[in-house]
Amino acid sequence: MARTADFIVIGGGIAGISVAYELLPHGSVAVLEQESATGYHSTGRSAAVMSENYGPRLWSRLVTATRGFLENPPDGFTDLPLVTDRGALFLAQAHETGQLQAQYDDLIARGARVELMPAADALRYCEVLRADKYATAMYEPDCKDVDTNELMMGYQRRIRAAGGAVVTDARVTAIHRAANGWRVDTTAGEFHAGTLVNAAGGWVQQVAEMAGLGYRNVVPFRRTAVTFDAPSGSNLHHWPMTFDVAETFYFKPEAGKVMVSPVDMAASAPCDAQADEMEVAIAIDRIETFTTMKVARLSHKWGGLRTFAPDHEPVIGADPQDAGFIWLAGQGGNGVMASAASARLAASLAVGQGIPADIAALGITEDAISPGRSCVLANEDVQVGSAEAIYGAD
Repeated sequence: MARTADFIVIGGGIAGISVAYELLPHGSVAVLEQESATGYHSTGRSAAVMSENYGPRLWSRLVTATRGFLENPPDGFTDLPLVTDRGALFLAQAHETGQLQAQYDDLIARGARVELMPAADALRYCEVLRADKYATAMYEPDCKDVDTNELMMGYQRRIRAAGGAVVTDARVTAIHRAANGWRVDTTAGEFHAGTLVNAAGGWVQQVAEMAGLGYRNVVPFRRTAVTFDAPSGSNLHHWPMTFDVAETFYFKPEAGKVMVSPVDMAASAPCDAQADEMEVAIAIDRIETFTTMKVARLSHKWGGLRTFAPDHEPVIGADPQDAGFIWLAGQGGNGVMASAASARLAASLAVGQGIPADIAALGITEDAISPGRSCVLANEDVQVGSAEAIYGAD
């Protein structure tokens, strides 16, 4: 039997689940997830921190707008804290000090708490750094670890309590446009809705194609991560999430281990991504070069997909070909930490209410995030080749 809702959301990761929650005041919602569980791909493989200094300009502002939700969720959303203290440390080499100063100035202007210091002073936060490799550092005390599982469960509890559906094992096989809305055929049956929200992560372009829309340059890339044992006697529990400004690696405590990523970015078809062995070796080399840690053996390694527009900024709003097809895509590595605000933004645009005032006050405009902006509408050939060819060697 076909099921009907006001909104169909394709994708059961953090993007799809959060926007479904935000759409509940505006009508009935059905979330369609192709896997056997929600959050299977990028959401479940996230570093799961909230930092206002991570990501490009607009995504970092959506993190600022999400902070209040994660620190003080609505009554009844969860009985557990969604965030716990972590802190973040950003390291700059001599030629990068201007970039770090600019990030510091921007964060201060947004009301964030940050401290700029000589690199040697960063050892008080993480004693394993090779501080002589860097010139300056910035500490962000309000960076938090995010309980992604509890966040996802909170959203899903609210969706189901409101009569919404979260349907797993519902791989989309066809999408049909009709005068009164959409018909979506899936392996779990047929669904109808007036508005379709594309929150399918690495599969967003495939969903758009099935809906009969033109190519949109929102492309998945692989990211590799590994974990290993911390040195004996390390003050691991208190270490911050640590990034270098050049984004060649980051590391953090993770379930009693150290997690490190080489921040690799290899173009990929949408898939169940796996760790790349060369990038695993690069991750080990970087942690041993820039810290005093040695990796005797790996505890775990994995891969995930991050999806980007060419400018790395959000792709949120109505498709230029069809106002009933709404995008929530291009999260890169910001999907969990910016989830509440980006979902609220997408839902507001889906119902024609424009950008919420608090988000607009942070400098986010419809043109800057539009699926119709020039780089997103770029020719399909733009995606071919290495990440450096597509995005530049930043």
